[in-house]
Amino acid sequence: MTLTRKQFLKTFAIGGAAAASGLSMPAILRAQTPTLLRMNMVIGNQDPMFPMWEDFGKRIEEASDGTLKVEVFPTETLGKTVDMIEAVSRGAPVLQDSDPSHLYNHVPDFAVFMAPYMFKKPEDIRKAWHSDLVAGWEEQLQAKGLRVLTMTYFGTRHLLSKRQVEKREDTAGMKIRNAPTKMWNEVGRVLGGEITNTAWSEVYTALSQGVAEGAESPLSILYSAKLFETLPYISLTGHLVATTSIIMSQKVYDDLPEPAKNALDTVGRGYTDVRQPMIEGLESEYRGKLEAAGIVFNDVDKSGFIAAAAETPKQFPEWTPGMYEKMLDIIA
Repeated sequence: MTLTRKQFLKTFAIGGAAAASGLSMPAILRAQTPTLLRMNMVIGNQDPMFPMWEDFGKRIEEASDGTLKVEVFPTETLGKTVDMIEAVSRGAPVLQDSDPSHLYNHVPDFAVFMAPYMFKKPEDIRKAWHSDLVAGWEEQLQAKGLRVLTMTYFGTRHLLSKRQVEKREDTAGMKIRNAPTKMWNEVGRVLGGEITNTAWSEVYTALSQGVAEGAESPLSILYSAKLFETLPYISLTGHLVATTSIIMSQKVYDDLPEPAKNALDTVGRGYTDVRQPMIEGLESEYRGKLEAAGIVFNDVDKSGFIAAAAETPKQFPEWTPGMYEKMLDIIA
């Protein structure tokens, strides 16, 4: 290839800098031109989980040998989750925060990660993700342009409500906020209330104005989003040992140099175990904060909820036959 004079001088200057620094030329080029990946989070920067995701980004940068830079953005700054997943599938250089139910439109079986009462403890997430069953789903997802970077424990979700809920019958007629996905509507069905689809950014207003009379989330989120200001009771339904994931473009991944790929794979796979004790610590801390703020906690007879959850596979005829039972076996 023939270089123009300008290209030659630029190459010569870089080469001279490399020689002076003791670095090889490819190394200094990588150091000067890392690929920027923007991570789009649903949570705000005041959320106690936000610094954990900043830590995740830093770990990737440090492991990438200078080939990657990660910037973290709060509260869907770059766009709504559903829109961003579509953009990522087409090659956007974004790391998108997403619970696995949002992958339903691409590989329906992924929604089982958010099936009520499926997982019993945080360790079940790692068992499921590292299984041969889910590895097959990941291959299908990659063929559609999406790659799972990590799956981690998000917290156990409970019900914040206008009145105490001690059994499933107590939610009859209660308008419970849900995200607008099929699995989140299934969560609403299992909880027994009337499903009210509301964007997360609008939940506080919906609860304040009575558009919704209940919302479910981990305790730290109920506190950091100040939802506890709107309703007085948290019933410990424990209906979801919830997973969150970070996904990226398979095309972007394929175009990266090996050090970048290795960093994403190693940090992403390892972060499941790193993150779990962090979240477990938050759950204890934020129950205390909510109680100090005047929230009343109560235990729940879960039998009615669990019986309703046993019907979940019937709501998803598009799932691979026998998949739900296989997942139960994997995490047993």
